[in-house]
Amino acid sequence: MPNVTHHPRLEQILEQRCFLLFLALLSLLVAIPFLAETVHGRGLIGLLNVIILVTAVVALERSRFSFAIAIALGLPTLVFQFLALQSGLPEQFALYWVFGAAFYAFTIAHLLHYVLRRDNMTADKLYGAVAAYIMIALFWGFLYGVLQYFYPGAYAYHGTAKTLNMVELIFYSFTVLTTAGFGDITPMLIQSRFSTILEAVTGVMYVAILIARLTGVYPVVGTKE
Repeated sequence: MPNVTHHPRLEQILEQRCFLLFLALLSLLVAIPFLAETVHGRGLIGLLNVIILVTAVVALERSRFSFAIAIALGLPTLVFQFLALQSGLPEQFALYWVFGAAFYAFTIAHLLHYVLRRDNMTADKLYGAVAAYIMIALFWGFLYGVLQYFYPGAYAYHGTAKTLNMVELIFYSFTVLTTAGFGDITPMLIQSRFSTILEAVTGVMYVAILIARLTGVYPVVGTKE
């Protein structure tokens, strides 16, 4: 029989699917403020989005159906992002935001299914929970983009109505999800105000429900029934 060379370290890294996704998301958040102002920088952000797409697909349940749905939602997101940055057309930005929101919603649902599944608790699942939290903020950022397309003037920047770009949408989404609320970006219409309320509630409930769920699903080591 042929000798098979095993690489335990490499196999261990590849098994940490959610850890890789977490690193990709963290890299995106770190890179955005330094790269968003230049053409080459936006290209690198697009590359990071590709990496997130790949790691998110890998982190999903390994079935052909999940893979096909993730590709069907992820690729148009990247394509319309590229077209929108090149043309600046609001319609293409709207399509980019729509597909981006759908892709992140699909991935979040699968990540939570994996994290909350009844089996052994692992460090990778904890990274999956953190990755899901970051992706929830990104999902709402895309959703706010769609909302401002259909409701112009939905948001104001320092008191002046403005169509927010993706960087500003992500920043606003994180301040709402974490209930930081710095106040430089404010919702101006009833639609944007109530969507802001929904995200704030989502952020608070996510932490509370996740902690309660993990406590109930995973038994404490050393306890006897």
